[in-house]
Amino acid sequence: MIFPLTTYFKKSILFKKNTTAHSSYRNGRFFVILASILLSGMIDQLTIEKILDAANIVDVVSEFVTLRRRGVNYVGLCPFHNEKTPSFYVSPSKGICKCFSCGKGGNAIHFLMEHEQMSFQDAAEWLANKYGIPFRKRELTDSEKALQNERESMFITNQFALDFFKDTLLNTDKGRAIGLAYFRKRGFRDDILDKFFLGYCPDEPDALARTALAKGYTKENLIKTGLCYAKDDNGALRDRFRGRVIFPVHSLSGKVVAFGGRIMTADAKVAKYVNSPESVIYSKSRELYGLYQAKQAIVRKDRCFLVEGYADVISMFQSGVENVVASSGTSLTPGQIRLIHRFTNNITVLYDGDKAGIKASLRGIDMLLAEGMNVKVLLLPDGEDPDSFAQSRSATQFQQYIDSHQVDFIRFKLNLLMEEAANDPHSRSELIKNISQSISVIPDPILRSEYLKECWQMIGVDQPLLINDVNKRQIEQAKSIPQSSSKEDNTDTVEEKSDKELTPKEKLSQEVRKLKQQGLGPMMNKERLLSQLIVRYGGKVMCTMQTDEGEQNITVGQFIVQSLLNDGLEFRHPVYKRFVEIMSEHLYDEDFNSERFFISYPEEFVSLTATSLMEERYQLSSLYKDSLPTKDEAYLFKLTRHIMADYQMEVVRLEIKAVEKELQEATTETLTSLQTRYQQLLSARSELSRILGERVVNL
Repeated sequence: MIFPLTTYFKKSILFKKNTTAHSSYRNGRFFVILASILLSGMIDQLTIEKILDAANIVDVVSEFVTLRRRGVNYVGLCPFHNEKTPSFYVSPSKGICKCFSCGKGGNAIHFLMEHEQMSFQDAAEWLANKYGIPFRKRELTDSEKALQNERESMFITNQFALDFFKDTLLNTDKGRAIGLAYFRKRGFRDDILDKFFLGYCPDEPDALARTALAKGYTKENLIKTGLCYAKDDNGALRDRFRGRVIFPVHSLSGKVVAFGGRIMTADAKVAKYVNSPESVIYSKSRELYGLYQAKQAIVRKDRCFLVEGYADVISMFQSGVENVVASSGTSLTPGQIRLIHRFTNNITVLYDGDKAGIKASLRGIDMLLAEGMNVKVLLLPDGEDPDSFAQSRSATQFQQYIDSHQVDFIRFKLNLLMEEAANDPHSRSELIKNISQSISVIPDPILRSEYLKECWQMIGVDQPLLINDVNKRQIEQAKSIPQSSSKEDNTDTVEEKSDKELTPKEKLSQEVRKLKQQGLGPMMNKERLLSQLIVRYGGKVMCTMQTDEGEQNITVGQFIVQSLLNDGLEFRHPVYKRFVEIMSEHLYDEDFNSERFFISYPEEFVSLTATSLMEERYQLSSLYKDSLPTKDEAYLFKLTRHIMADYQMEVVRLEIKAVEKELQEATTETLTSLQTRYQQLLSARSELSRILGERVVNL
């Protein structure tokens, strides 16, 4: 369409460029915020675009989350919070993911940043290496080096230690004679040694420490990672794992977070196993040994086998049962359960014949049931553990035994307790309570009902009695859950800290919170809608303007930027303001793909916000959606003009409010000018009302 926009572009609808309502905004605080945001932009735009083009978002997320196709998108359990109903969506066409419950998501880089606690640059580099994209980092400034966090330094130190242990195992006489000989005795093949990065630490007080310090690794990080400790008398470093074979523990992405070491001597005074202490990169309650190696097999088989020790995992993996993880000797925790639940809903717990050990672990099984998981139990023959059982059987034999001997957990527990209870009334009473407890935590009412029916028949107790006990326990559990709001408060709060202690995200949240406290929340909501137009349609033509030189196409981005310039307006929200600044630099780029451009922009807050603005949740109202196609110029013109008018109406509203307050305190000298300005604002409001009256748009 051709629309005469010359007067619209040349004349401000608000008649004034520097209004009172904006004076408090022009104080420089936002430029400090933006400076911290820009700090993340250490990679050029073209490289980011290449990385995101190569990195299929479904492939990336699938390494950490089990996804199932739903229409054109994929869905799975959110990896960022505990949930039983999938609300985490992945859009391959847009290259983004989003949880509509907790709100986290983004492009492939943002997903890795959040999931693996990486920096923007590290996540981009990880993807670049994975997909073979050339990646060059510029030299960091001193201030940027100072911002390198503690986690990254510790990961680097652990990686050095892994290489040191592996090299010692394979390339030193003592390593081969002691460590490698032990692994050979256990029957571990060379490919398994490589797969699990097994190693050996020399039986010397400080072999690792001396080598690390000589290579520039710091004493502080050697202690923080738990690789070494300082002697009390002189502060000299001592290796924690000296004289032990080494089992590295990896995060889901393959980073080394901890180590386990087994002693090679029979000294009863020395612990058989020593593990890394907890640190900022390692929490034993949130890690599962072998999950990094097993995750793909777990997804493929749709089942996870849970064992106790390092050797159990390795032996089963070598026998062909690759979907196996270990809790590493700790009681099963909610964090570990959630890790497993990301990849499968089915879990089989392996036990040896030790009944005392089985009873001690029953509480952890109840936690699995409470998560809605399908739990089975595999009881091994007396005298066998997963390690020895796997070593003595082929993969086919092992799988046959699994198929014929794994049983449902409720039935297993019922049989176990009934065997002990026999005809003792007190024991039978405890049995009923124990079984009721397990059934009560099962979230599926149909499955719960089936178990109730089966249990009362096997136990021989009245059905209403068992049902009442289960219901009673469910009520008690509900009362014990702390009451909280169902949705997170969108207003980020920041604890009282000095400016130096605040992260860029905290600074941004603090500034936005201050703006909301000033009553500018509605204004920023309208800024969000205009930013959404920039991201979605910034380079699309919305109309054609007749000029002296002929017809000139006007894009959505040009209209928004020029309208703001005409009125002397600036967005309040720092990130939305940044969208306008960036758009103004690309107003006349040919074939400007705004979605692709902003989602791959090398500033974390810009690309992350752009991803949020592209979500399906923010769609047009049905009134518009049903009437005009998205690419139609008339549609874009009406849509953009209405949203801009709605934003301008909010500016006018704030300005009228400010002028009315000034009129109450006006002097003779200022009264005339204020009245003139007030009439101009009323006229502007009338004009905007006319535009908005044509049709109201909701995004």
